[in-house]
Amino acid sequence: MSTKKLSFKKCRDLILGIVLLALSIAYLVMARQIKTRPKMVPSYANSQIIPTLLGILLAILSICLIYQGIRGMKKEDGSPVQKMSKVDLLSVALTFAAMVLYIIILPYLGFILSTMVFLFAQITILSPKEKRNLLLFAIVAVVFTIIAFIAFRIGLSQMLPRGPIEALIGY
Repeated sequence: MSTKKLSFKKCRDLILGIVLLALSIAYLVMARQIKTRPKMVPSYANSQIIPTLLGILLAILSICLIYQGIRGMKKEDGSPVQKMSKVDLLSVALTFAAMVLYIIILPYLGFILSTMVFLFAQITILSPKEKRNLLLFAIVAVVFTIIAFIAFRIGLSQMLPRGPIEALIGY
């Protein structure tokens, strides 16, 4: 009979999956407590729909991570754990900084401008240096932001933070 010593490195996916699953359940409970306003026309969409869908997605991904963690613990091949490179660490730090900056500028610049800037920055951060196409990144950021704005503001009738562009177009 062999005794296996479980290290944090071997069971980190399992631990992270369990923590994220607990957070997703708490998030879903809070999402269901969002107050909705009465509607003139019956509709399935309200202010709870997107947070609920995101909570369900997080729960599904957490379950996948738990499954991956259990499978990883069963492996006995002794393969070394890969360390993060400096480029990966820099990408994580820049992504975190971009998210914090997005949260800070959102009330001042509004949804459209701040989302375009954030998406452009995020795509640039995550793309390999040799494959960067700034014009394509700008187009993707603009198109996705317009689609998201139309989906939330017109399709779901949800208010978004207003800025100069929203004031110009009257939304």
